[in-house]
Amino acid sequence: MSGSRLPPVFALVGAGLALALVPAFKLPAFYESFLYLVFFWISLATSWNILSGYAGYFSFGHAAFFGAGVYTTATLTTAFRTPFLLSLPGAGLVAALLGSIIAAVVFRVRGVRGELFGLLTLAVTFVLSTIALNTRLDGGPGVFLAAVPVPTLFGTPATTLYHLALAVAFVSVFAALAIYRSRWGMGLFAIRDDEDVAEVLGVPTYRYKLAAFALSWLPTS
Repeated sequence: MSGSRLPPVFALVGAGLALALVPAFKLPAFYESFLYLVFFWISLATSWNILSGYAGYFSFGHAAFFGAGVYTTATLTTAFRTPFLLSLPGAGLVAALLGSIIAAVVFRVRGVRGELFGLLTLAVTFVLSTIALNTRLDGGPGVFLAAVPVPTLFGTPATTLYHLALAVAFVSVFAALAIYRSRWGMGLFAIRDDEDVAEVLGVPTYRYKLAAFALSWLPTS
């Protein structure tokens, strides 16, 4: 029985193709909106799992980096007239770069682990939200998501967002599965079990944690 099971990758591809065809059935808008939220939370949970599940560093700062990505897209499309699709890689890079800078400093302090690390990421959320609310980063009174021009690549803007969310969720799950089976994933698991022992055994803990921190922020935007 076990030999007849499909590999996870094929099952994932099959599920993705089936879900991509949902808008073609012209179902009520509720279903697309509901599935969009499901894809969004899959992406967010999967990206969080790379750092907090694999490496054991519980983070409460995903909301901040998600907001940074959203703010970047809104600013690029409204203030600089950047096409929506071209703004998405920039939003991901901003979130990843911001996370990398913070991680490069935090992980140099060996005592920042466990509850202290979680509190630090929570503090980052409040700091970034305060900056966004009180600083005119875009040179104006702020940006609004309603003003972001979403292209109609798949019939309607809502369907476009649906397929983009599905694609991000698919890539996030596929990347998490690939990391799980990789040498890097084994290193992250070793860090989660006992970081000091992992470092003695030759695991480049600082580099692995830094990469996990940056990658976990990338899909949030």
